[in-house]
Amino acid sequence: MTSDKDLKLVCSVAVVLLLVGVLCYAAVPAKAPDDPIRIQYRSDLGNVTFQHTKHVAGYGASCYDCHHHPGNDDIGIIACSACHPKDAESPEATAGCQQCHDDATYYEDWQVVAQTDAVHAQCKACHAGIGAGPLDCSECHFK
Repeated sequence: MTSDKDLKLVCSVAVVLLLVGVLCYAAVPAKAPDDPIRIQYRSDLGNVTFQHTKHVAGYGASCYDCHHHPGNDDIGIIACSACHPKDAESPEATAGCQQCHDDATYYEDWQVVAQTDAVHAQCKACHAGIGAGPLDCSECHFK
């Protein structure tokens, strides 16, 4: 059997090592990737995870295949939600347009498409066009 003194020493060393590990982990956080790896769209039907790596490396898709209106070179690629709000009927729906387009006449005849509708149309059209990828709701939306 071990003595109480030995047991206290082992527990003390374990606690110190645990604290050092936690402090090192907190002090040196992992660097976020420059490009997004995956995006999760939240939905009542089940969340959908879009994997950038799978589409770019696996299928050879370009960023501009999905980001079809990337803005100018100064802005670069922007998130879908910047142009496609969750609620396209809201008065703020065209507020994102003004970040890139100064001239109101550019988008006054356009109908803002909600993010859900834009993503569904973009994904389904691409998948149907290449004859691969999910097309049915349950193939993307997992509960």
